[in-house]
Amino acid sequence: MGAFADETRKPFFLLGNDKAETPRVGATGLLSRKDWSFIEDRPTRDDKRKSWSVCPHLSSTERLFDYYMASGSIMLLLGKCFCYDCYGMVLFKRDLKEFMDSCQHMTDLSFQQDFIEPLLQINREVFRTKRNYTGKETTQWTWISCSHVSKGDQLESLYTRCNPIFFHEGYVTCNDCSEVVPSASLYLQTLLDCEAMTDSELQERVIDQLYPINREVLESVGHFKG
Repeated sequence: MGAFADETRKPFFLLGNDKAETPRVGATGLLSRKDWSFIEDRPTRDDKRKSWSVCPHLSSTERLFDYYMASGSIMLLLGKCFCYDCYGMVLFKRDLKEFMDSCQHMTDLSFQQDFIEPLLQINREVFRTKRNYTGKETTQWTWISCSHVSKGDQLESLYTRCNPIFFHEGYVTCNDCSEVVPSASLYLQTLLDCEAMTDSELQERVIDQLYPINREVLESVGHFKG
């Protein structure tokens, strides 16, 4: 577990461990069994402007697979997609140039196809767990989200105020909940208004909502990559 803080002393927690055993199943074999029938090309996605910058450790399916399998935490912040090391480098150097030069820059459509869809599949196959929200064992849910991310009005407020969103071992959380929710009991997660979601629910309620929000933020600050 690691923590980075900026000059305002606001912590950005990134949970990572790159020393886990190498998985037996390769990314190519796992991702060949695609089942994303719930995903459609929706009008909220832009296929012209490059609004996402994905660090080199996450921009290929193989690297994304290896990183997430090793319990790496992924952070989304203002159209930037960071792994643990790349975010640490940016904080240390106080400069985005090296990071941006090394990134794969993607439109909404390519970000969906080349990053989100593989991430959903990897998480579904590797970190699917039994949830007890209905009082019985089930493997229906593959994600648990804090309320700041899963509720649309709070998600927009969170993201437009430069707060990161974390994906880590089946949890999708804001910065404040990144340590609390994964370690909380089911009872405490319920009190915190956490929600268990399927891939399709996460796609509809979080990912699809982020596309127009992210574009609006980048338009306001002029950060679109040509």
